[in-house]
Amino acid sequence: MHFMRSLFAISVLVLLASLATAQSRRMEGDLETIHVRDNLYMLEMEPAGNVAVSIGDDGVLLIDDQFAPMTERILDAVAKLSDQPVRYLFNSHWHSDHAGGNRNFGTLGPILVAHDNVRARLSEEQFHLVVRARSAASPPEALPDVTYSDTMTVYFNDDVIDIVHVPDAHTDGDSLFYFRNADVLHTGDAFINRGYPMIDVASGGTIAGQIEATSRMIEMIGDDTIVMSGHGPLSDKQRLIATRDMLVDARARVVELIDQGLSFKEIKNAKPLAALDKDWEIGMIKSRLFVTIIYQSETGDWEKPGNMPLVE
Repeated sequence: MHFMRSLFAISVLVLLASLATAQSRRMEGDLETIHVRDNLYMLEMEPAGNVAVSIGDDGVLLIDDQFAPMTERILDAVAKLSDQPVRYLFNSHWHSDHAGGNRNFGTLGPILVAHDNVRARLSEEQFHLVVRARSAASPPEALPDVTYSDTMTVYFNDDVIDIVHVPDAHTDGDSLFYFRNADVLHTGDAFINRGYPMIDVASGGTIAGQIEATSRMIEMIGDDTIVMSGHGPLSDKQRLIATRDMLVDARARVVELIDQGLSFKEIKNAKPLAALDKDWEIGMIKSRLFVTIIYQSETGDWEKPGNMPLVE
């Protein structure tokens, strides 16, 4: 048994090393700057999250900052759009592909802003249920300077930004950012425009919360709103509706088997999402993993490992 645990730990470390190497290679590619609408831009580069950039006389406002090694390239891209300083940096949630650059930006002058739970999670060691690995607590300079509990309104660059916390969706600290005048919604990973979502159950995420958050987005916007997701291309209200309907369907399929008393193994082997896979198994999260996420979310049947490798 000890040998098997050691073998598993080694396998996870090899996986994490491979992911780090892959991320490093991908970061050598192009960071694409996309004009969204008016004075809003999106910086896109997988596997990092999409960054929103607002430019104008008030300065520069960023939503998310990708992995730490991306900071210089983000600043270079911003400098091509504006000669004004970055005044505010908002985190849509705590994950390092969206808030990994906080430590760098925290020493450069912008005011860091996020939900209360983002600061709380960055302040303490976290763990990743999918790869069963830990993340160390962030240093003080990486922590948000300003936090909010529910909503916030920001007046910046001739626009009004409605910031709304959506509880227990992708994590327990997700926020939506709606630019009223530009009619653009930045969703963070509360919406991922590339298939089944990754719901971080260990960070308070739930399938029910993901459904509620997506419904909230649909209610907030109109038919002409441009939707900037946490990952993937720009989209719209119709894609959000399709995603919400898929989430409701997927949850119902798994819950039906749970209610029948099937074991976790039996539920996975039943392939309850097979009818959805053609349209939705198109990203990183495959069908069996999404079934696992829904099961863990609905039953609470998961356990924090006692001996986890550390991811810096």
